[in-house]
Amino acid sequence: MTESSNPAPTASPSAAPESTTAPASTPDNPDWPVLEQPEAPQSTAATPPGTAAPSDPGQTSMAAPRGLSYAVDIVFCIDVTGSMTPIIDQVKANALRFYDDVQSNLTAKGKNVDQLRVRVIAFRDFVADGAAALEESPFFTLPADRAAFSEFVNGLIAQGGGDAPESGLEAVALAIDSPWTTTGDRRRQVIVIWTDQPAQPLNASVLPPDIASRVPADFSALTDAWEDEQGRMGSSSKRLILFAPDGPGWSDISGVWENVVHHPSQAGGGLSEVDYGTIVDSIGNSV
Repeated sequence: MTESSNPAPTASPSAAPESTTAPASTPDNPDWPVLEQPEAPQSTAATPPGTAAPSDPGQTSMAAPRGLSYAVDIVFCIDVTGSMTPIIDQVKANALRFYDDVQSNLTAKGKNVDQLRVRVIAFRDFVADGAAALEESPFFTLPADRAAFSEFVNGLIAQGGGDAPESGLEAVALAIDSPWTTTGDRRRQVIVIWTDQPAQPLNASVLPPDIASRVPADFSALTDAWEDEQGRMGSSSKRLILFAPDGPGWSDISGVWENVVHHPSQAGGGLSEVDYGTIVDSIGNSV
């Protein structure tokens, strides 16, 4: 079954319109939030008294079954090359707000999350920047580790990267290999990519040995790591959200991988058109 992402309207009137979202596959799992199909006919029957009205098309619905606990892990893969200065500033400004905003968004959607952890993988270009092309954080449990999470994000500097493309696929590989939580009755694993450039092909020869040992040899092997039902990510509990341009790497992922939502960005535009509220709402729709 396919689904189409339906992000929330952009809060800022100066932001440019968001591009059409690429389709994404959804696992056949009743616990996973499913976007309602807009073409489905709506019933003309009146809503009985005391009964909640049906949700609007395009909205997700996942009320946690009573007595079950949900644990959500989110990995942000952030392009920190020079052109990304606008989104880096937004991430830093909203770091302290992030937990409250996500929890409010989930509550509005009728979702109850008992544990929320966030990890950051900042990437540049291994060809141009060498070892400085990657910065990783551990998982931060929010709100308890809010200060440490904010400190890490505030330390990110948008610089380097050389010419496009960047080492985004390596960041995806490291995100897939994250130490995901094993707690909770239901677990959700979300990877969010923020970049305004296409991705370099995987090339172990340009990677430091410690990174090369954790990154698949090529795109086919990376695809296998994502699709592996016995891998580190659950087959029906994962989602990949791409804020990335149509182009090498990202279009390959959105065209082949399951459980992917792609919000195409303008190459070289610094993602200035992506509103923070849209990002939070996309995360909420993916839980």
